[in-house]
Amino acid sequence: MLVLALSLLLIACKPLLETGLLDGWFNQGVELVDGDYAPRNNWQGQWRVINIWAEWCKPCWQEIPELNQFFALQDPNDVQLIGYNFDELEQAELKSLKEKMSIQFPLLTEWPEAWETVEVKGLPATIIMSPEGRIATVLWGPQNLEGLHKALEKEKNSMK
Repeated sequence: MLVLALSLLLIACKPLLETGLLDGWFNQGVELVDGDYAPRNNWQGQWRVINIWAEWCKPCWQEIPELNQFFALQDPNDVQLIGYNFDELEQAELKSLKEKMSIQFPLLTEWPEAWETVEVKGLPATIIMSPEGRIATVLWGPQNLEGLHKALEKEKNSMK
């Protein structure tokens, strides 16, 4: 009985990170504005279209209806449209802006560490990322539905 008690005590002293008990919590990935978490590998194997925007950017506001339409038309198993705020605002502010700007696609609260980054030269910026997580192209300025489809198809065809 004493050996069992000592064993349990030693296991309890083992750092929690080594036990694996917190793996689910630490590996949740990135938080979305609505409070959900996207696991680290959530979009792996899918094309990602990441729109970088800001509230003060008039062209960003102008392209939102086109992005919403693009989002609604995509097969979520193939392409994901995700937004990221250039000003890196807090979640509460982002949630309010999402509603104010009528954004219908998911918004990241932070840029995932595992993703390649790009130097933003102007807004809006739209990144097309391959299923392998490589930045395929960056589109500068406001986008429309037709242009997004063409750019995505061009990148998909270049991978064949």
